[in-house]
Amino acid sequence: MGGCASSPQDAEAIAASRAIDKALKNDAKEIDDSIRLLLLGSGESGKSTILKQMKLIYGKGFATDEQVIYRTAIQGNAITAAKALCWAMDSLKIPYGFDPEVLATPAPAIPDDLDRLESLSSQHNASRPVSAIIGSIGGGKGSDILGSEESLDDSRSNMESPMEEEGEAVKVVDAKAKAAEAEYKRVGGSRQVGPGPLAAAKIKSTPFTHSGDSISAEIVDAIKLIWNDPGIQYCYSRANEFQLIDCCKYFITDIDRICVSTYTPTPQDILHCRTMTTNITETKMKSKNERKKWAPYFDDVSAIIFLAAISSYDQVCYEDNSTNRILEALNLFASICNHPLFKTTSMILFLNKIDLFTEKIKTSPVSQFFPDYIGDDTDYGGTSTFFANKFLAINKYPERKIYVHFTWATDTKQTRKVLDTVNKIILGSNLDDAGIA
Repeated sequence: MGGCASSPQDAEAIAASRAIDKALKNDAKEIDDSIRLLLLGSGESGKSTILKQMKLIYGKGFATDEQVIYRTAIQGNAITAAKALCWAMDSLKIPYGFDPEVLATPAPAIPDDLDRLESLSSQHNASRPVSAIIGSIGGGKGSDILGSEESLDDSRSNMESPMEEEGEAVKVVDAKAKAAEAEYKRVGGSRQVGPGPLAAAKIKSTPFTHSGDSISAEIVDAIKLIWNDPGIQYCYSRANEFQLIDCCKYFITDIDRICVSTYTPTPQDILHCRTMTTNITETKMKSKNERKKWAPYFDDVSAIIFLAAISSYDQVCYEDNSTNRILEALNLFASICNHPLFKTTSMILFLNKIDLFTEKIKTSPVSQFFPDYIGDDTDYGGTSTFFANKFLAINKYPERKIYVHFTWATDTKQTRKVLDTVNKIILGSNLDDAGIA
């Protein structure tokens, strides 16, 4: 019986096959050793900002072509915010030049025909979409952390799910708002005249900028003029009553800098910039049924980071303009936290935008929107723990810890500390799973 020798081609094929097998084995090991994070959260909670921070902290930052794109988006944010303020002046019935600290005298009687015209004008303005390309997030004021095993208060055990009646503002008679409305009617409502209304008209008629365009000097001056108007500032103080991007103040107060022809966005500018996410890193989920569909594809993640904007306790969702944003976040968190596939997955909760929250509680009482809060409405510790309790109480798996961080993600230094803590949590969890902790 004769032997059969292999040809050189066969030897090359065998060598190539072994090389492929080795590469696949190495790739598989790399996948096994990698940490897979699932970043989730309700609308406008700051998911994109966290991803930007990860790029700054762990990557190479933003390339030149990305900066060009953000330049246009940032100028668009400024226009969006200015337009929203101008439209809200009419919907909230605030006159230009109104000083809330000097309450207006009672307005004289208004002719019936003017009342009818103002009513029609209000309806028209209310129907217009107040642009809201929603704002940035936070990264951790004090890197505070709470574990789900801690007994934060006795009410947690009675909070299985969000209460439907929560989140609706208790109606309060506001003397300033009434005075503003009276003065608004007295000076002509939407037909006001003067520098403020004229500047607002220019801003309202200005289209969004496109790549390569710049905001004209005339519009820059108009934005600066209205921003310095006391009526606009009073309107801004009531931003929870309409849709306004969080980065409004950041960009409008720096409008001269961001509108020069040589402007290049800084990392802080990019972190504050709000752009609608359209790529695979963030998926919009419109219904509870749709949210359930994707869960099985992520059953092997190392941890879930869930973001909720704690500052949104007095705001409604942009999508339906009626649902309280904290309640929406609680409902979404419940569907994820209590999903059987994630029963043993490390859960890390970022209660975000504490920079906005600490300022907001000074003027917008938490108890007005969540009557079950008992305590000092201006106390950061009490109010922030109150909301942490609400999220922790949702967890139906007591053996699984939920780690809570109060975050301010536009602060890179603080975000770095929080992410380092997250890495330690995940590492500890992996060691526990391996039985070597």
